[in-house]
Amino acid sequence: MKNEHLAVLGRLSTTQLALESLRAKDTGRPLELLELGLDASVLALSRLAKESDPTEREPLTSALLQIRAYRRVHPRRAEADLSGDANGLVVLAASQAK
Repeated sequence: MKNEHLAVLGRLSTTQLALESLRAKDTGRPLELLELGLDASVLALSRLAKESDPTEREPLTSALLQIRAYRRVHPRRAEADLSGDANGLVVLAASQAK
């Protein structure tokens, strides 16, 4: 299966799990899933910024600065028990960031 297929399937599964949890009034799991997604995006964006030429780098750097400001207000913390759900998501997120 192609990396793009895996990425879309991963996002789909994560979004569905977050929505199901929210509908069940469980906010811890969706917050953690979104935080995991943000972490993966930061890693990918950082890699892209390093590989980009200076004219393309400014919006990428700006986005990373916005995330840094968010993290200062909302430091990363794990509060949901994702058990087995997180294992595949973390692996997928790490592989996408490479």
